[in-house]
Amino acid sequence: MKYFFKAISLFVFVAFSFTCFSQTKYCSRKNVLIQYYQSKKYQKALDYIDTVLVKCPDQKSDPHFLNVCATINYVVYNNLEKDPNSSARVRARDYAIQCINNDIENLYKEKMLSLLNTLAISYINDAYMIFQKMSVNKIKNASNYFDNFKTLKSIVDNSYDFSEPSFQYFQGTALLYKVLYESDKAKSSMLDSTILYFNKALSINPNDYVVNKELGILYHNLGVDIILEELDIDADLEMVILMQEQAVNYFTQSLPYLSKVYEMQPKNKDIISGLAAVYYSLNDMELHVKYMDLLEGLESESSGGK
Repeated sequence: MKYFFKAISLFVFVAFSFTCFSQTKYCSRKNVLIQYYQSKKYQKALDYIDTVLVKCPDQKSDPHFLNVCATINYVVYNNLEKDPNSSARVRARDYAIQCINNDIENLYKEKMLSLLNTLAISYINDAYMIFQKMSVNKIKNASNYFDNFKTLKSIVDNSYDFSEPSFQYFQGTALLYKVLYESDKAKSSMLDSTILYFNKALSINPNDYVVNKELGILYHNLGVDIILEELDIDADLEMVILMQEQAVNYFTQSLPYLSKVYEMQPKNKDIISGLAAVYYSLNDMELHVKYMDLLEGLESESSGGK
C-alpha cells in the first residue's frame, strides 16, 4: 500500500525588525536582550528573557517585548533545537498569541500571524512524519501536534478548511492503532480505536479507496480469526453457534467496503479474491463462484491466455 503522506512546504520565516519603540516604561535590559538576538547569540537571548521579566515586570503585556520573545524562541527552535518536542516552539506559540492579544494598535499582528502559520505547518508536518514512519509509540504526540495545528491555523484563518488534514490525521491514526492491534489481538481497545478513526476518515471522504479497503479486509480477517483461532475444538454447541454468528457478522460488515473498492478497481485481483473469500465464508456459493470466475479470467488475461 502506498503511503498517503503529503509533504507541506514550510513558509520562509523572515526575521522581525526590533526597531519599534515600546509604549511601556523604558527597560534597558530589553535592549540587552535585543542585542543578544541581533548578535545571533540566540541561547543567551533566550536565557535573558526571564531576567527582563523579573526586572521589568510590565513588559509581560508589552506587545513589542512579546514580539521579541516569540521571535527568539522560534529561532532557537528552528535553528538550534530542531526537535518536535521543543519547549521553545511552545513558548514561541504562546508569546505570539499573547502579542496579538495585547497588540491594540496591530503593530505586530501581521508578523505574529505569519509566525503562527509557520508553527502550524511545522506541527502538522510532525504529525505526518509520525504516520510516515509508522511510529506507533507516538500516537499521543501526533494528536498533540494535530491539535496545535488546528488551534494555530484557526487563529491565522478562521475560514480554513480542515477537511484534508483531518482526513490524513484520522487515516494515519487508524493505521497506527491497527499495527498495535495486530501486534497483540487481545488489546480490543486498539481494535475499537482502529475502526473509530477509519470511520472518522470516511465521514470526510466516504469514497477513499485505501480506507474502504482497510476496513473490508479488517472485518473479513476478524471473522477468519474467530473461526481459526478463537473457536475451541471442544466448545459446546451454544458457544459454537454464538461464535459462528459473530464471524458471519464480521464477514457481512466487510462486504460493503470490499464491494465499493471493487467498483473503483474492478480488475484488482486482491479485491476480487477478497470478495470470493467473503462469499465463501457466508456460504453464498453462487457469488463465490462468480468472483472466482472473474479472478480466473483476469489471471488468464495476464498470462496471455495460456
